[in-house]
Amino acid sequence: MKLIYVTDVHGSFERVRELVRLVDAHVFIVAGDLVDIPFYTVQKTKRYHDLQSYFHALRRKKGHGDMNLEDFVDELLEQPDLPEETVEKGNRYRYETMRAREILIKHYRLLDNILGLSTAGKAYCLPGNHDMDLRHTRLRDRDLHLRCFEAGPLRIAGYGGAGGTTPGIPERYGVAYRAGIGIDEASNEMFRFFKEARPNVIVSHHPAYGIHDYASPLGETGSLALRNYCARHPVLLCLTGHLHDQWGLVEEDDTVFLNPSHFGEVTQPDGRVAEGGYFYEIEMDSGIVEIRHRKLAGGAVHDLVVHVRGSGGWEQKVLDRDRYGALL
Repeated sequence: MKLIYVTDVHGSFERVRELVRLVDAHVFIVAGDLVDIPFYTVQKTKRYHDLQSYFHALRRKKGHGDMNLEDFVDELLEQPDLPEETVEKGNRYRYETMRAREILIKHYRLLDNILGLSTAGKAYCLPGNHDMDLRHTRLRDRDLHLRCFEAGPLRIAGYGGAGGTTPGIPERYGVAYRAGIGIDEASNEMFRFFKEARPNVIVSHHPAYGIHDYASPLGETGSLALRNYCARHPVLLCLTGHLHDQWGLVEEDDTVFLNPSHFGEVTQPDGRVAEGGYFYEIEMDSGIVEIRHRKLAGGAVHDLVVHVRGSGGWEQKVLDRDRYGALL
């Protein structure tokens, strides 16, 4: 059985279309962040984020940090004698929030069409911190968040979202991340779900603690619950993303952790554009036979590295030194 895993698509749906046209597989997993921004331009998203920042400050000032921002604005606008500026901004924020929802739904409808028309195998999606809850979109039947699917010998379950808030994304429509540091296992939504579902393949947008999770200057930012679950249960594969530069293959406690780096095009903080296109192709039967780190570029698929299991662990062979060197 062949499984294709891509993550951090960031709106590069035409690239997804190209991938599923060029590559055959029994299972495609297309993970968050599926979209990049909830509007059609960066300028529009920035203006929306400016409104968010205004109401974030008001929410802190009034001590309502436990409310999502959209509920706070709705409640705020019911109060009498508000400053005219606050009323104007509040009404604009509510309108733009609904507009963002409409645009996001159109994006997910397009992705569902691409996956439905182009893949012979099964295709599943996982929302990231840039996404809305997929239950309310055309991707609902492909949604892996808090769901488990059977595909041959694979039992695939997912948990989406990530810690913190994402600028420009309405809080009301996002996936609540209830699996972070400081939440004990008895209260941890992700841990309890995986314990019930018993998957042998896990897909999580947020990485496991200590593996592909280093974010400067914070240090290790991953989920301790995810790491502990994989250490105590028979998980073949744990597929993650979120941090684009924390890619690679790590095996711990008989679980292979993979992050291929971003599939979509991403603008870096310094303004440079990283083209992405990276994904994993995983050959499996009762276990993992071979893992290929590949890149879609220039209308073709290129093999960067192949991993095969040897007597002393995973053996790596670099097949495209130029492209692998660029990723390094």
